[in-house]
Order: sequence, then C-alpha cells, then structure tokens
Amino acid sequence: MRRIPLLVLCALSLAAAAPPSQPKASAPEVRHNVELEGRLQAVVAKSPDTWGVSVRHMERHEVAGVRSDERFLIASVFKVPILVELYHQVAAGKISLDERVKLEHPEIYFGSGVLREMRPGLTPTIHDLATLMIEVSDNMATDLILARVGKENVTARMRALGLAKTSVDATTREHTLESFGLRDPKYKDFTPADVAKFDFQANEAEIVRNQQLALRECHNCSTPLEMSRLFEMIASGAAGDAAATKDMMGILSKQQFNQRLPRYLPVGVRFAHKTGTVTNPVVVVNDAGVMTLPNGDHVVVTAFCKGTGINLDEVQLKKAMNDAEDIAAEIGKTVFDYYTTAR
Repeated sequence: MRRIPLLVLCALSLAAAAPPSQPKASAPEVRHNVELEGRLQAVVAKSPDTWGVSVRHMERHEVAGVRSDERFLIASVFKVPILVELYHQVAAGKISLDERVKLEHPEIYFGSGVLREMRPGLTPTIHDLATLMIEVSDNMATDLILARVGKENVTARMRALGLAKTSVDATTREHTLESFGLRDPKYKDFTPADVAKFDFQANEAEIVRNQQLALRECHNCSTPLEMSRLFEMIASGAAGDAAATKDMMGILSKQQFNQRLPRYLPVGVRFAHKTGTVTNPVVVVNDAGVMTLPNGDHVVVTAFCKGTGINLDEVQLKKAMNDAEDIAAEIGKTVFDYYTTAR
C-alpha cells in the first residue's frame, strides 16, 4: 500500500478542521418608496422647469426620485466632488490643510464669494479655502483649490467611487465665460470688467450658438442619483477616512445659503449641504445634502432644477429664481414631513 507523505496528511487534517468559508455579506436590499416618489412628483409638477430629485434614506436603504438618473448642470454643487478629492490628497500626504496660498489677481474672478473683494497678498490656508468654497461658495477659493488638486483628478475620484456620470471639466472662471457664450480663445482672459463692457447684442448670434453648445456638452454635470450617492458616501465614511469625514461634514453643516431645501425645516435640524446657482443661459437652482432627522436617521436629498427660458431679463430672472427656490424648499419639507409623521 502506497504511503501518503506526512505533509500531505497534515494539510488534509487542517483542511478538514477549518470551518466552512462564510459567504460575503451582500449589500442591503434597496427599497423603492413609491408613496414618497408620488409626493415629490406632485411638488415638481407645480413648476414649469425641469426638476431632478433623488432621496436616499441611509438607515432604511430606501430611495425615491424624479428624473434621478438624468444629467443636469450642477453649478456650485460641483464644489463637493472637489472637496472629496482634496481630502483624498490630504490623506495621501500630497497636500497639507495648513499649507498657505498667496492670493493674487482677485479681479479676474467672477460670481460668489468674498476673496475677490480682498486686497492681493492675503495668505489663507488650504483649509480656509475649502471652508470658503463650501460655506459661502467662494469661486476664487474653488479655483485655487482646483488648480492644486487637478480637474482630471476630481473626475477620476468620482469614477473610483463608482460615479460614472459626474464630471468636473471646468473652473468657475471657465464655466462662467462658457455660460456667457464667450468660448473663443480670445475671451479666455476676460475679467468681470471686460464682460461688463462687452457688446453682447452686437454678437448675439455667436453668443446664443455658444451657449446652446455649452448646454449640450454639459460641463460640470451630474445626476441627482449620483450626487445623493456621493453625499451618502461622505456621511458614511466611504469617501474618506474618519478625520476627513468629520471635517467635510462639519464644513457642509455650516452652509450659509439655507433658503432652498432646509428653508422649512425645524430649528435645530442639521442639514449638511451645498447649493448651486447659474443665471445664464438658463436658470439653474440646485441644492443637495444630508438631513439628520430628530431620531438620528439620515436622509440624503438632491434637487436639481433647469429653467425653461434662456437669457432672461432681470425681472424674469428674479421671478424664476424665487419660484424655483420655493419648489426646492417644498421638496425639503415634503421629505422631512414624510419621515417624521406617523403613518
């Protein structure tokens, strides 16, 4: 009879003694909340604009949405993907939050924020810039951080997180000039002062053609579903380490623009979020974030709005903005009421 080597016998004994391998835990089943979805559809039906909405209850693994998988211009909500990539590079040791950046040429920046009103020479830290980028949507702070982390790296981070329809393609300066229809390379160095002097009426055909092209190309775009998933990953710790999660949620919780989704929420309800606004060529009124319910549960809500008119005058623009913000506020209230009212 053939003898079995001792090593083989030992291996067979260990294999027999080992417990059977356990199957990997599967992801919790996600439930589609048809009732909440119907309520959201009723809210956005009051508006002539195109709305995309995504709601994700983190603890119940429950979702609802309206046009949630369609791509929208996300305006300044694109600063959230930038924030995630910044903290990824901080964790990798590529950037220090205490690093200081010298402010130069504030006169070239457009839109929201306070840094462009400052005198050159100020040296805020990277953490200061990140805070201003989110809390007051500072465009100069955003472009300074984006220059440091790289647009392509932000989009790559979104792909690594499984977000295939979210991209960061343009700085706030580039995006603003695009929205004005100033795409030609001869306009790339335009400042707010140059735009104020530009004869848009004499160049109307070129401007409108370029604006329509920009809308089709959809730079700095995402879907409501993907933005909600990103916020869920931030809140759950899947988008960064513990320190990054705490800091990102802290910054998002101090958002200064609260007239949209959180407008009708009770005092004390935490809503860590980021708004986004564009006025040309179409009105874009966005908001997305994590709502903490009184029982401690978390609900992610994203609301993206694309207006119907193009290049509205000041009266039309004010009405369109106010009406859209009213709808966003009602969406926030609808979600909060649904999850806090006994049924």
